[in-house]
Amino acid sequence: MATETWIIYKTDDMSAVGWEERRLMPRDSLTNILEENWSAEENPVIPQIGDRTRAYQCDPEDDSITHAREGDWVVKRIERFASFDTDMRIVVCYCEYDPIASQWKEVHRGVPANELLDKAKV
Repeated sequence: MATETWIIYKTDDMSAVGWEERRLMPRDSLTNILEENWSAEENPVIPQIGDRTRAYQCDPEDDSITHAREGDWVVKRIERFASFDTDMRIVVCYCEYDPIASQWKEVHRGVPANELLDKAKV
């Protein structure tokens, strides 16, 4: 069984830059969570102090990611938690707003899984 790791990027302060846009669904309540990721890898890549979040642009028609760049939030402190009962780990990355002028880069996608499966049947 693979270890599950939940990586959460958040601000130290609920009133940090952009607080008006950070909302949890479905109740639309405010949050200090910037983003979160899940990993089922045996040895997941854990963020380090100084790492930046990623920013993404989406296609308005199908909501797919088209471009990415380094984000404006920098990891300043990390806390790690592990369950004694399961293979679950939680990594909380506390971030500080530090905007940069990084370039948007096109995200190149691989072949969709359905197409790969169809080709394998042939």
